[in-house]
Amino acid sequence: MMSHALPIQQWPDADRNAFDTLFTQGGLLDDQGLLGHWRSNSCKLMEIQYARWLGWLLMAEPEALTLMPCDRATPARLRAWLTAMNGLAPATRLGHVGAVVRLCRSIAPVRSWSAHQAILAGLHRSVKQHGSPRKAGRVLASDVLFDAGAHLVFDNAGPITHPNQAVRLRDGAMICLLALMPMRRRALSELALGTSLRVEGAHMAIYLDGAMTKNRQYWEANVPDILSEQLAAYLNIARPALLARSSYPQNAVWLGRNGAPLNIGQFTRAIKNRTTSLLKVGVTPHLFRDAAATTLTRASPTSARMIKPILGHTSTRIAEAHYIQADTIAAGRGLAVALEAFKQERDFGG
Repeated sequence: MMSHALPIQQWPDADRNAFDTLFTQGGLLDDQGLLGHWRSNSCKLMEIQYARWLGWLLMAEPEALTLMPCDRATPARLRAWLTAMNGLAPATRLGHVGAVVRLCRSIAPVRSWSAHQAILAGLHRSVKQHGSPRKAGRVLASDVLFDAGAHLVFDNAGPITHPNQAVRLRDGAMICLLALMPMRRRALSELALGTSLRVEGAHMAIYLDGAMTKNRQYWEANVPDILSEQLAAYLNIARPALLARSSYPQNAVWLGRNGAPLNIGQFTRAIKNRTTSLLKVGVTPHLFRDAAATTLTRASPTSARMIKPILGHTSTRIAEAHYIQADTIAAGRGLAVALEAFKQERDFGG
């Protein structure tokens, strides 16, 4: 039995109040809710998913809506809801149930949620077995992506004689950077010289403040040595040629054909179109993150532990900000080391 989402205006008071409290943004003199650091898109997604839960309850067990949110979300009811969602993709079912459990755990963190976590674990296994049609055949290894970008840079690194040449070199540098430092597309598209990308001689580093990351955590990483050459070629050869076509000075790292900063849509299309041309597979910026996780997992268990910091995820075991920062700096070079190992194994038939 499928159901429609219940608009938030029709939610029981206890649910609406809990939701508002958890997502309170706060200010200088006000406390922030436990989930107040979430971005508006993430908040809206949870609202939609939780509204599906309440909509199903309204149809299947309307009397349960008189209960408090955590008392209502029993494992038995969640399993019954999952049965009603059998026609949906595993990832969608996981997202819906995960939203309910996440909200309830945030409301009552001291309760035992082991039975609920067991349900989520089963859903996670189902997602892994089912796979993602959106990603099928599109998650390549980071070394393949980096090599494709590096070749594009090398082939266009001579004197710029046409804007298309500068654009090709730019796209190659973007692909190389995403392959080794797979930050989210918004952060990468908004990189600015002197602030978020700092160049001091041969040393380059990326600094993202909380406004540029999904979890609002400060993120810092040194640019790996094997990537610096590709970035330097763009910054020293292609970018000045593109900037010369603009009427205004720009500090944005990535410039378009007319010298203006690329917006996030242009950035995404450029990466997908260029990877389609180079590799016959359209790889979106987000899929570079899956590639990094896959590459690190293949490298070794030790390398796999770098997945969270290199993707900018906070670790529940490492709460200190300076530890998170140190991990991301190390991970920037760690993925580079993993790529070098794969290259040697591939080139020498190991």
